[in-house]
Amino acid sequence: MDDTTNTYKQNPSSSNRLIVTKVPIEVYSNSEAKSIFEQVFRTYDESSSFIYLPSFRRVLVTMSSPESALIARLETQGWRLPEAIVGHSNKTTEETGIRCYFSDDKETRQRRQRRRSHSSQNTTSFEDDHLTDEEGDYSDLRIASDEDDMVDDLDNFEHLAPPKPEKQFLLSPPASPPVGWEPRQEAEPLISYDLLHALAALEPGKEHELHPPEMDKPSIVVTPCEGPLNTKKKKNLTDIKLPHTACPSRN
Repeated sequence: MDDTTNTYKQNPSSSNRLIVTKVPIEVYSNSEAKSIFEQVFRTYDESSSFIYLPSFRRVLVTMSSPESALIARLETQGWRLPEAIVGHSNKTTEETGIRCYFSDDKETRQRRQRRRSHSSQNTTSFEDDHLTDEEGDYSDLRIASDEDDMVDDLDNFEHLAPPKPEKQFLLSPPASPPVGWEPRQEAEPLISYDLLHALAALEPGKEHELHPPEMDKPSIVVTPCEGPLNTKKKKNLTDIKLPHTACPSRN
């Protein structure tokens, strides 16, 4: 037990999940073999949960603490089912037994990366000249226990830390208007009465000359339409003949 505790202290970032390989086939098909297999790991942690992967002949075991997983991994290496249950159906499993490995999950990888990055950033260089002052005050040196506490605090974060508050500011509201300021009334809409009179003078079917003829240019004449044609008038639309513009006389 002391060897297991020392091993855990040397590797405190172990995962609480185990991947068990070379699992006997009877564990997936025989309820008694399955119960015996689970009882082996529940002796180290009663709250152990199991995920069976029969296609790969593996089992994912999740325990409540990394220390329990480490003890179970060391104690269950090479475990085999009793011969009364296995028989001679799986000679390979009888010879080698099961193998247990730690599951390198996402949380464990992030914890290791944070520890590595933090240790690399806080590495003290012996070439630094301002380690101590004249009075011998080691103010720049970091105590190991404080560093461990900071690493433990970093382990609690699963996401990026927010930016420093020096760039966090609120947008100020718009300034108040000066004293005596009053809203200006909008002007009335501009109406061109000349344009309205010209439009009212247009009569449907009556020609209106916009530009008189010149020596080498014809006149411009606009003939207003009555409006949308009815279905009856659409039938006679082909009978309407459009007059051609008369060519000016040439001298």
